[in-house]
Amino acid sequence: MELEEMKSLWNDMSQKVDQQKVLTDKLIIDMTQERYENKLRHISIPETIAALICFAVVIYLISNFGLLDVWYLQLSGAITIVSCLLLPALSLKSIQKMKAINISKNTYKESLTTYAKGETKFMLLQKISFYVSFLVLISSVIAFGKIMKGIDVFTMTEKLNWLVPSGIGVLFIFTQWVLKKYKKATTSANNILKELEL
Repeated sequence: MELEEMKSLWNDMSQKVDQQKVLTDKLIIDMTQERYENKLRHISIPETIAALICFAVVIYLISNFGLLDVWYLQLSGAITIVSCLLLPALSLKSIQKMKAINISKNTYKESLTTYAKGETKFMLLQKISFYVSFLVLISSVIAFGKIMKGIDVFTMTEKLNWLVPSGIGVLFIFTQWVLKKYKKATTSANNILKELEL
């Protein structure tokens, strides 16, 4: 009888340990998912705010497009509108793909592979946005100069000699800082996923 009782106790303990392991694994995966999503919020929140600002710029430019009375002013306005629509939309879409990774439903390898593809696309898009932002800065200065002040910057270049270089300098420093922050956040999210292998 004692042997049978010991076997029964042993089986009960074994089942409890197995249940505890399953609960622990689920808890680890849930915590990892939460940490992963928190890291991506460091990217998604600023990008969402920037997208809202860009969409406000688009609405303002479209509603005042009639004030751009010369073809090069209209071209500047169109470049600004297209850029302010396309770049944020692509950026938010790539962030959404990275956020859509569900660690508990995917295998470790699937999660890591999906994330690596998403991160590569997102960082490439950020680098493209970095270079395009200089064109957008110039085109928006041209369009907003006419809409807000009635100034055709092509006829008043002597007053703007300081504005364009200083604007480009500030934009360069800001975009470098943003790229560095985004790279740090994406690397941290990647490291969180790699912890699952351990």
